[in-house]
Amino acid sequence: MNLYAEILGYMAILAGFYAVTKKDMGGFRLWHMISSFFYVIYGVFLESGPLIISGAIFCVIHTYHLRKLRQQQKGPKLDNHTNCPSC
Repeated sequence: MNLYAEILGYMAILAGFYAVTKKDMGGFRLWHMISSFFYVIYGVFLESGPLIISGAIFCVIHTYHLRKLRQQQKGPKLDNHTNCPSC
């Protein structure tokens, strides 16, 4: 097996282990997404469809939830003049 492929595989494992040490959901999702991305590249080196597909699906799911978390942290958007007592 290619040395680069093995290194990517170990990096994916390490990123996955690091993800589970995170207490906040944002940190977990970010590190698990990084791990999944490494698995996609690793799957390309191995020509393994299941690794590529599952890693890509995890990346999409984590991206969606990270964006959702980010929007929640910004708070609700107020429309102009909806809560304005003088309007």
